[in-house]
Amino acid sequence: MSDVGAGTQNPPERSYLRLSIMQFFFWFAAATGTYLTIFLIRQGFEPNQIGVIVATNSAVVIIAGPFWGTIADKLRSIRKVFLLCITISIVLWTVVPASSRIDLGPINFPWGTFGPLALMFLIIPISAFFRMPAHSLMDAFTVQNCHLGGISYGHVRLWGSVGWTVMCMILSYLLPRFGVEMAFYMYGVAFIPLYLLMWNAKGVDVAKASKEKRTFKSMGFGRLFKSYYFVTYLFFAMMMHMPVVVSMTYLPFLVQSVDGNLEMIGLVAGYKALLEIPTLLLMRPLREKFPLPVAIGTAAVLYIIEALFYTRVTHFYQIIALQTLHGLGGGFMIGAATNYIYTMAPEGLNSTAHTLLGAVNSTSGIIGSLVGGVLIMAVGISRSYMLIAITITFALVYFVATLFIGVKILKKPIPFKKLA
Repeated sequence: MSDVGAGTQNPPERSYLRLSIMQFFFWFAAATGTYLTIFLIRQGFEPNQIGVIVATNSAVVIIAGPFWGTIADKLRSIRKVFLLCITISIVLWTVVPASSRIDLGPINFPWGTFGPLALMFLIIPISAFFRMPAHSLMDAFTVQNCHLGGISYGHVRLWGSVGWTVMCMILSYLLPRFGVEMAFYMYGVAFIPLYLLMWNAKGVDVAKASKEKRTFKSMGFGRLFKSYYFVTYLFFAMMMHMPVVVSMTYLPFLVQSVDGNLEMIGLVAGYKALLEIPTLLLMRPLREKFPLPVAIGTAAVLYIIEALFYTRVTHFYQIIALQTLHGLGGGFMIGAATNYIYTMAPEGLNSTAHTLLGAVNSTSGIIGSLVGGVLIMAVGISRSYMLIAITITFALVYFVATLFIGVKILKKPIPFKKLA
């Protein structure tokens, strides 16, 4: 029997250690994805072209996220599905640099010719089908086992931020010396420890209490959409995630605008992740005093202030300093949103709920990536951040309105489970 989660005979301290190490190595590896935009810039792509590539990834995840989440819930094992996804993504992601040099030639469609097309254009979205849902699966796996084992999710998840920071610092040293391609190779290497840990975490299933075979019909997916707060939160997540995606995806262009070194973008991402830790540490005491939506709203406010200040930056180190706001906001959002989704997920649909949220975020990512690239080309990077601030403000107003309507008018209490 695994020492992760409830139903084990191991002490909570050992479960906490195992989950924390898993979080560290997952986000240690995932941090390498930060450099996709920089890699594409080095390949000579314009903002609108990068937007198409990122949007294509997001389109793939709209299907992939709910697909893998549903399979995990049906099998009652997030672990098995997670292992399959990262195995294939490791292979595909590490061959992206080499695939960029393989020209497939122009592709002829009935409505015209597209190309020349590099193999990379196929590898990146195919890898996204396996790579991106792993994030939602890891969230579902961790929050489920924290809840069952009586462990603070925030105290576990902060080690993911530490792992992200460490990888960013390593790549900030390696990339100027060996090239941005190194980030793709580090992805596969970094996942090896996590793979071994997850492989040995046998027995951690979605619903161990029942051995009855589940059918897709019996799972009752409609239960998710009967929750007023779940449905309204999905719309908020879409509105919120869209400008945040634009902010982070095109941050390298803001760095370029102040003559910053793109290879040092790891300092920005690493510092941001480091600042997530204080708020993750505070999540448990904050939850005892404030509802989870308050933390989510606080994150939105911090993102708004950050975007407004970006319109005035003139130096690379000002961008790093402003990542303080994004890091603190990210800590609130990570700690609160994952738990909030868990509180609203019906029994047996934890993975589906998290990956459905991931699909919604991917939908907004498509819109954000496409519109953001065109927007930057049209009005410039600084003015784009003003529009980002306005969009997040609109999303926040909508979120507060849905809570007010739910509690005061519809008389629906905000869902709450006793969380670790």
